[in-house]
Amino acid sequence: MKSLDTNILIYAANNRVPEHAKALELVNEMLANPDEWIISDQVLWEFYKALRHPKILEKPRSAAQAAAQIRFLREQSGVACCAYETACFADVISILQKPRFPYQRTHDSVLGVTLVKNGVKTFYTRNEKDFADIPFRSVINPVD
Repeated sequence: MKSLDTNILIYAANNRVPEHAKALELVNEMLANPDEWIISDQVLWEFYKALRHPKILEKPRSAAQAAAQIRFLREQSGVACCAYETACFADVISILQKPRFPYQRTHDSVLGVTLVKNGVKTFYTRNEKDFADIPFRSVINPVD
């Protein structure tokens, strides 16, 4: 199973950034092969926020437009969806309690554990180092 980080969706939605073409190619691959992919609700909520943010997009989406994009990915794309469950707590805490764990990676750790618990082996993100503590088979930066 494969999944992707919010930053890939943001690049795919923003044709004014150099990462756009490669990110869009990956998103199109996901949409063409939805049985191989799963996306976390956490990523969808982060993507909604980014779509509305004027510092991220030159022309931010309206609430209805952003919600429609999220609804498409969640309900119509054919891609499986998952969400954090309390069964993930022990694994998340084992990462967070490490003495040198950087608090800024808290949400990434929750996302990573959620995805691993849902069978994700390959994860695509711009921020490979933020997922170093997560036991994915591979973490790939598809835009550099």
